[in-house]
Amino acid sequence: MNWVVQSIIVIFFVSIFALGILGQRRTKGTADYYIGGRSVNGFLIAFVYITSMVSAGAMVGWISQAWQWGIYFIYSANAVTVAAFLCWILLGRKLSALSKEQNYLTVPDFIEARYDSRTARMIASLIILVFSVPLLVSQFTAIGKLLQLSTGMSYSYAVIGFGLVVFLYVTFGGYLAVIYTDVLQGFFLLVGVLVLFVSVFRNMPEPLNVIYPKVFPAGWVSFPTEGSVTTPGFLIAFVLLSFFGAFGSPNCIRAFYSMRDGRAYRQGLSITMSIVVLLEIIIVMIGIYGKVFFPELDSADNIVYYLIETIRSPLAAGIALTAIAAAVMSTMDSLLIQCASAVENDIFTRTLHIRLSEKKRLTVARLTVAVIGFICVVWSLRPPEYLALLMYPSWGVLGLSFAWVFYLGLYWKRFNKAGAVTAMITSVVVFTVWNALGNPYGIYHVQMALAVSIPAALIATWLTPPTAEETLKKFFK
Repeated sequence: MNWVVQSIIVIFFVSIFALGILGQRRTKGTADYYIGGRSVNGFLIAFVYITSMVSAGAMVGWISQAWQWGIYFIYSANAVTVAAFLCWILLGRKLSALSKEQNYLTVPDFIEARYDSRTARMIASLIILVFSVPLLVSQFTAIGKLLQLSTGMSYSYAVIGFGLVVFLYVTFGGYLAVIYTDVLQGFFLLVGVLVLFVSVFRNMPEPLNVIYPKVFPAGWVSFPTEGSVTTPGFLIAFVLLSFFGAFGSPNCIRAFYSMRDGRAYRQGLSITMSIVVLLEIIIVMIGIYGKVFFPELDSADNIVYYLIETIRSPLAAGIALTAIAAAVMSTMDSLLIQCASAVENDIFTRTLHIRLSEKKRLTVARLTVAVIGFICVVWSLRPPEYLALLMYPSWGVLGLSFAWVFYLGLYWKRFNKAGAVTAMITSVVVFTVWNALGNPYGIYHVQMALAVSIPAALIATWLTPPTAEETLKKFFK
């Protein structure tokens, strides 16, 4: 590998490490470790939100999906954009204010307070733990392939080495380290994606509308046809999965807890939507251009790496490679903090009422990061073939499970703990079981989960007593 590319990657990792140390020095307690002391401005919160959402699933999985499917994959990108906008509009300001008033540190904190149910908190915590791990594994898989193809390092050593880097800065720096590093990672992500897009665009032998139909006619249609790689039913299910994954993702929603004030909200919303729209379009276009350069591949997940190899400038190639590393690290760190808070705050402290000093609480959180990291590394050494097959089911389960408890909890007074618990359990069980059965009858997991969880949650709500008025006063002023 060219020394310029190596230097850029080394500089990136050293900078991340330095920012992690800065975060560690400024972390004084659990509020700092989990939500940055509620003092994050709009610029920073936008990058935290974006980098938590744009992961290896977007940089590697999305590009590979667009390469396989064609132009109509843009529907999935649009679904994520719309979901992100609605999430900010409907939840951002409210959750920011409530988290300050009622001292929320985690997503389950809100759930127990709104539904007056410790059971609901425990279920939410377990869902976060169980389904965050597959998402973390997908990130490890992406970075392992990146370092293997770009440096010649063995896949196993790449996964283990990268894991150590991330675990160290997250373990000691906490959410403040996540904030500082996400800004740098977001910068490399944006610049790297733009560099890769410009490179493939400039090297196109003919205009896209001329050459693409020749190379891949089934992909040059607005909707899947008989000769397409996928079916209309699967595309609709995938769009729903993408929408709810972004609509109810707890690691993205939790970012609202750390916002400083209303000005930070307005700035964050504007910056977030501007960058999200730009990224979603460009990422899909890179996959479509990739089909022209590489009509056949050994694995669709490798398309982004092969495209980077076509970049002639070592500086540009190094920046593009670092963009993938940035996407992976920025999602991993937020998921690890989320898991740590679920174990220490939601299970140990709030549910089991284990009394620990502030220092010991931080120790438990850091140990949780280390243990979960070890599990993820072991699983990542033998990952599934396609990242999307690993990431999207977990993303969908988390999104579906928490969408109802947040949106109905903040906008429908009658929705109670029975409805919330039912919504979470049915979403997880039906989605997982239906997916394991192979999506029979042409009905996909997300569709079946929606068809069961919505009526089940409504029936459970109407058949049980409403939430106490004293509790509701805190949420409906």
